[in-house]
Amino acid sequence: MPTTAIGGAPYPAPDDADNPPAHLQALAEWASTRVNMRFADAAARNAAITSPAAGMLAWLDTPGALTIRTASAWRTIWSALAWSDVALGSAYEAYGTTPQAAVENGLFIVLKGGVQRSTSGAQIATDAVVGTIPSSLGTPLSGDYPIATQWANDVAGRLYVGADRNLKYIGQNTNWISLNGVRVPLA
Repeated sequence: MPTTAIGGAPYPAPDDADNPPAHLQALAEWASTRVNMRFADAAARNAAITSPAAGMLAWLDTPGALTIRTASAWRTIWSALAWSDVALGSAYEAYGTTPQAAVENGLFIVLKGGVQRSTSGAQIATDAVVGTIPSSLGTPLSGDYPIATQWANDVAGRLYVGADRNLKYIGQNTNWISLNGVRVPLA
């Protein structure tokens, strides 16, 4: 059976024996490896695809992720985020949205929400550990990340994320800080 020049799709040649079911099966098998396949989970995908080829796409109902096959492994290119609450220090509370963290594509810990002091009128001081990322999300790569704070003398604040998962505010005293948009690589 010949194949198309682009993509290699099989098709019957004029001199091939008439066998529409076999021709359709060959075309269906070829097409099924070139579309986004759906599976219940990674185990079902791996059981069904015993010889994966680079570039294959597969949706996994659990955990709700789109995966792609590289030359050597399946990689997640998108997944629904499962948010977990950040454990706030005893002197802190949510400002606006509850502070939360999630793992994005198995590569980053992403943060959202805001933090303020739980005592009315008190400010968040520099070097204050305002919260801790849940250990279930993995170990972050330590580093400084720019964050939004209540405007104070036109100086931006930073969030230091340690390998111990602590979130430390660095900057001028402020009434609140925002964790929105912080993406921390996993170590």
